[in-house]
Amino acid sequence: MSRWFVLALAAAIMFADSVGYTLIIPMLPSMARELGLTETWAGIFYASYGLISLLLYLPFGYVVDRVGERLWLTAGMLVLGLTAVAFSMASSFWPLLLCRLAQGAAASATWAATLPLAARLADKNQRGLEMSIVPIAFSLGAIGGPALGSFGQAREPFMYFAVLPCVLAVLAFFVIPDRMTATGSPAEHDQPLSLASLRQLLSSRLTSACLVILVTCAALGAIEMLLPLQLAQIGWSRQEIGVLFTAWGAAALICQPLIGAWSDRRGRQEPMILGLLASAVLIPSLFLTLESPGLFVLALGAIIALSAALAPSMPLIADGLSHGQAGKAFGFYNMAFSIGIVLGPWLGGYVTEQVHVFGAALLLAVPLGLTACALPRFLASVPLRPS
Repeated sequence: MSRWFVLALAAAIMFADSVGYTLIIPMLPSMARELGLTETWAGIFYASYGLISLLLYLPFGYVVDRVGERLWLTAGMLVLGLTAVAFSMASSFWPLLLCRLAQGAAASATWAATLPLAARLADKNQRGLEMSIVPIAFSLGAIGGPALGSFGQAREPFMYFAVLPCVLAVLAFFVIPDRMTATGSPAEHDQPLSLASLRQLLSSRLTSACLVILVTCAALGAIEMLLPLQLAQIGWSRQEIGVLFTAWGAAALICQPLIGAWSDRRGRQEPMILGLLASAVLIPSLFLTLESPGLFVLALGAIIALSAALAPSMPLIADGLSHGQAGKAFGFYNMAFSIGIVLGPWLGGYVTEQVHVFGAALLLAVPLGLTACALPRFLASVPLRPS
């Protein structure tokens, strides 16, 4: 099977995962009213997706290195489809929370397998560009999720969505081989990740990538939870919120391959540092302009800046991997992702409730700026350009 066909299927799986994650965004204000949730509890509900993932990513990564990606992708998509059906039927907080947790478990399986698969199949000379297929697919899902979530009544969008992951589960089982290299041939025998190589990985590339994804996903998760609630308070409809977040996802989609190519030519550090610094400025500005025409422009600027920080982080890890390391290394990376999407919405909701939404935005901006300042030190021993 062509490596490009397998990469396309992996991208479709990541798209479905992203739709499942973001589908709830336009429905969140009405669900919060229906369930009587404060901002803090809405944040806990939204962030619970990442809570279970935090516990599962690393062990799932170890399993992927041993058994391959095919079965794990199949299981993840099947669980995601069944969870969507359950979501459409649940009517009280605790069943809905269990559904959100199950979504996170399905995502753990999907991410644990998709990132190592993409890292292995990508050409090392164009890794930033080719691995951008993963964030591109996630961005497409970030367009499709809010768009789909704004249609229909109550929780009908979950039933519409459930078909897609079930179809992808079947395709993954029959199409994805157990092992494949970038040339399309079976992979070499995996080498174990030794303590020495793990220590070296944690000291530079992986530590930097984990810091970046933690702070950027905390910011993303908080914005995705707080912004719909704030806009609903000033009179925005579910459809208007869906349009804004559809445009948000479209901006991320368009800029991802450009950022990937930028990092291939100029090195991984430059777009990450500039993206972090720009995000630290734009996010507080976004929450100061909720009733201004400039809100739309600032929202697009914020997602482009966050994408510039995020997109090079995956190829940064892949640049230093050898066979048998991908599942474990990306397990740490995915754990950082989960910590971000748990802490961001929860802390954002709590600070908003206790102080003000602008205080929450400032809280998000500080770690973004600090990480930008720390990256050159962490990556001092890493070549500026990928090798």
